[in-house]
Formats: sequence, structure tokens, C-alpha cells
Amino acid sequence: MPKQNQTAHSLWDDRKSIALTRVVTVAIFFVCIAVAIMGPAIVDWLIARGRVGVQGPAVRWVMLGLGYLLAALALWMLWNLFRFLTRLEQGQVFVPQTVEALRRISRCCAAAAVICIPSGAVLYFPFACMGIAAGFMALIVQVVKHAFEQALKMKDELDFTI
Repeated sequence: MPKQNQTAHSLWDDRKSIALTRVVTVAIFFVCIAVAIMGPAIVDWLIARGRVGVQGPAVRWVMLGLGYLLAALALWMLWNLFRFLTRLEQGQVFVPQTVEALRRISRCCAAAAVICIPSGAVLYFPFACMGIAAGFMALIVQVVKHAFEQALKMKDELDFTI
């Protein structure tokens, strides 16, 4: 039995996991760009099908503005996630840059929540669901950031001790 675990473990390790996560992050980055490019068509489709909570000539522009703002936040968050993963892959785990990347990721998620929750209540309900998920993700990343921050402080204290 231990032989099987060793074989399974040798097929998949932390380095491969981080590499896969980086690939998926890049793929989502490009999907986000594609969705942003298709933004006007998506908004027109939603409006034409009556999926938007309010009607009026300004609704299209409001939804496009919100969509592009959220796309910018998503791209910035994904870029920071990619850099964070790159540092982990390089063994730069407890450095100030990883803590800063986690801080930026958390802030992007929180900003998306602040934008999506009220927008979902008025314009398009799925925005509210995305906002709740983004808010929860902001909390999780914030906890991880605090853990990294504490580990960085402990590492610095140990470096001064030795």
C-alpha cells in the first residue's frame, strides 16, 4: 500500500500543482479579455431577453461600465495571483511581495463585492451572487494574507536571532 502512495505522490507534486494553477490563471485571464471584448453583445443580449431588472437608454451604458470595471478588477487580481504563484514556485514564500500580492487580491475581491451586490439588487440578480462569492473570497484571502504576514514577521525575527 505505501508503494502506491509513493507512486501517486511522485506523479503529482507541489511544483506541478503550482504550474497547473498558473496555466489556469493565464487561461482565465484571456477568457476575461474575450468576455470584455464581447461585452456590448452580452449586454445587448441580456437587455433584449428582458433579463435586466430596470429598463431605459442608460441601462446599457451602466451595465457596460460596470462590466468593464469588474473586468479591470479581475485582470488586476489575476495578474497578482500569477505573480504570487510565480514567487511560490521560485521558493519566495515569506517575502513582503507575497503579502502585498495577497492584499491586492483581497482588495480586488472586496471591490468586486461592493460593486456587484448593489448592482445585483437593481440590475441583474446574478451580479449579487457573484458579489457575495467575491466578498467571501476577499475574507478568505485576507485570512491567508494575515497568516503570511505573521509568518514573515516570525521569519524576520528568526533571521535577526541567527
